[in-house]
Amino acid sequence: MPRRGAPPLPPAAYPRFAGLDDVLRLFSGDRCTHGIPPGTHWLWLTFPESWPLVSPDQGNYTGPATQLGSPGDLWWFTLAELAAHQPDALPEWVARLLVREAEQYVGALGAAFLALGSVPLLWTVPDYGAPMTNAYQPHYRLAFGGPLFTGEEWSCRLNITSAGTLPDSTAADAMMPGLKTALSTWVTASGSMLSTAVGLSWLKFNEINALGHYVSPSNSRLAEVNPVVHGTGNPIHPPQVAIAVSLRTAHTRGKAHIGRMFTPALVPSVQSSGLHAAGTSIAGTATTLINAINAVVTPAGVSIISATGESNHVTRVAVGQVFDTMRTRRHSLVETPYDLGTALA
Repeated sequence: MPRRGAPPLPPAAYPRFAGLDDVLRLFSGDRCTHGIPPGTHWLWLTFPESWPLVSPDQGNYTGPATQLGSPGDLWWFTLAELAAHQPDALPEWVARLLVREAEQYVGALGAAFLALGSVPLLWTVPDYGAPMTNAYQPHYRLAFGGPLFTGEEWSCRLNITSAGTLPDSTAADAMMPGLKTALSTWVTASGSMLSTAVGLSWLKFNEINALGHYVSPSNSRLAEVNPVVHGTGNPIHPPQVAIAVSLRTAHTRGKAHIGRMFTPALVPSVQSSGLHAAGTSIAGTATTLINAINAVVTPAGVSIISATGESNHVTRVAVGQVFDTMRTRRHSLVETPYDLGTALA
């Protein structure tokens, strides 16, 4: 959400190849303009996972008063015009589109755009009243968790991005045993401060697209940990108590500069101040865990991402001394009948 008094976020949309349904509209000029939409910002994400997200420049955008047309209007341009407009924006992306164009636009479809010399790309003017479109850096999501005491569940997740190409499905399948080993080692390490009430019973490792959705929603990559791996300490805190492990990057401010992972906190004893003194140990095993994950998924790495496309690799962790609370880990416990005291005198 934008801060109070901040200018509204500009709407956004992805360009696409023109189709046969667009032919008459393009040649008749029905609510479409030839050219690169002016005053727009192009957010280039890693190809081939996504198209660039195009939105009015936030520095100039003043809400619906600054419009590039009515919602649904089209701007169209050729790949050559795009390359001239964005000469430094992933030239391999444009080259790949040329290959895709040659493969797909043949026969009647190719002939329909012969007069233009190239199949145009279309950018549809977005709905200015609609919420900002998410544009996550395509990534893998590593989620893991299991039983907590006898009736609750816990889970954590980490995002993994790459400066190059993300692992394909075959490579991701091969990474599952190494990820399982890394997580199991972390859970059983005494420095992680996880108790015997914490169990690791599953992990997921799935590719996420630019909209934040599973690339293969019907084929989730899931591995069960059997037998369940447990922590080693004696539980002394209720299940909702957690420790926030801060995930830091090389940046001290801005989007995607910091994140958090909430681990179950069932071993550290409480000091007279109400704080705990296990931060060094927890940070040490969390660092070992992230290094182990990075070694498995190389050349990608654990990262912090934002819904507007930014991503930064995690460079270190930090653990404070204050206990946190995760209410979602305390929703299955059923209150038994109250124990009544004797009637007051």
